[in-house]
Amino acid sequence: MHMTGSHGLFTIPPEHLPGLIALVVFPLVCWATINGCRAMAARGHAWAVGLQRRYDRLPAAGHLALFGLGIGAVVHAAIVPTHWADSRVTALLFIVDSVGFLAAAVWTVLGGRGWRIVSSAMLAGTAAGYVLYLVEHWETADIVGVLTSAIELGVALVLLAPESADRRVPTGGLRWAGALALALFALLGAVAVAGSGQASAGSVARHGSVGPSGTSGSASPSGPMGMSMGSPAATTLSLPTKSAAGAITWPQPSGTMPAGMEMVPSSCTKTPTTAQSNAAVALVDATVASAAPYRSLAAAQTAGYVPVTPTGARIVHYVNPSVLRSSAPLDPNAIPSLVYANTRHGAVLLAAMYLMTPGSSAAPPQPGGCLTIWHEHSDLCFSGGSVAGNTAASGTCPTGTVNKLTEPMLHVWMTPVAGGPLAVDPGGRSEVVGAAQSPAPSPVNGTA
Repeated sequence: MHMTGSHGLFTIPPEHLPGLIALVVFPLVCWATINGCRAMAARGHAWAVGLQRRYDRLPAAGHLALFGLGIGAVVHAAIVPTHWADSRVTALLFIVDSVGFLAAAVWTVLGGRGWRIVSSAMLAGTAAGYVLYLVEHWETADIVGVLTSAIELGVALVLLAPESADRRVPTGGLRWAGALALALFALLGAVAVAGSGQASAGSVARHGSVGPSGTSGSASPSGPMGMSMGSPAATTLSLPTKSAAGAITWPQPSGTMPAGMEMVPSSCTKTPTTAQSNAAVALVDATVASAAPYRSLAAAQTAGYVPVTPTGARIVHYVNPSVLRSSAPLDPNAIPSLVYANTRHGAVLLAAMYLMTPGSSAAPPQPGGCLTIWHEHSDLCFSGGSVAGNTAASGTCPTGTVNKLTEPMLHVWMTPVAGGPLAVDPGGRSEVVGAAQSPAPSPVNGTA
């Protein structure tokens, strides 16, 4: 399990930062709210008196339930806006979660029948959903998710535990501490299981594919990072395409490329011309049309595409060796590589990938100007014609493998991803979620 680093447990993804703020601030807000209500009740405000009485009539477990439900509601609500653009289904689930938490809290305050069961079901169900997201690799573990889910699960365990019959034994605090520790242990165990499952496919599934020449494609889970575009362009564009990834946009989403992944060229800030914009749209639309038959994995295999990263991984790359050796670098009628994502409804065509001819010293063609940026990898270890994994922190490869710079590559995305159909690095989470949200091909593919 990675604890630190760009994808470690203690790294806070930008989209989860509002959740961390909510997690830290909420206890202070609770304290201020309770004491403010008591002060208003002391001054004779009827609504405050009634609310204080209902709160005071609750057992200690009820107070704890309200705290856990409140944490769940505010944290999930806080990260809805940051997920709305690239993970709409997840954002909607967060809204449903927040409403459910609030409804359970109201039911608890009112002393409704079965409030313990309602609250614990809401809390434990949400924590279980988080574990599912980790195991299925729809989400990467971070401290915000783990702590929030640990609180939710810990409170649920307290609510489900029987009260001590001997009131002389002060077991309440010990029960609560034990439940929280057990919940945290369970969540960390789920993180470890999810991490080992992802590691079984190696970092290859995160960083790319390899053709017979050692050419790699990208499927990084680093988040919706795009190009370092320099100063903002004066012109903004949104160019509709026939790809399910949506419109090509300018300026491109800005950000820092993940370590071991470099743009080609390294910087591109010139606003695309009308001709370049039209060329970029034409490239995407022609690629979508040409790749359409390969939505069928069987058709791709029959055409000569073979897997070059471990099959059964979340993301799997296929290369057609004959096309790679003989095709022009950017010919929609001769796509050298295909990228599939394994989902619950079978493999889904995620992207077409163009590769420069092995050994070529020519600059990659950019018909779309800065809309058509290529990239390459410098952190992969090769064994024969396949990727064996990633370099160590020292930059070295395991015995029997070698590190070398890949040929430049360019993706055309076929499913909804952050950044649109020509995004350099949508992020693995965006790629997997986009594929999962896409309709299953008919007939349904097997596992890529």
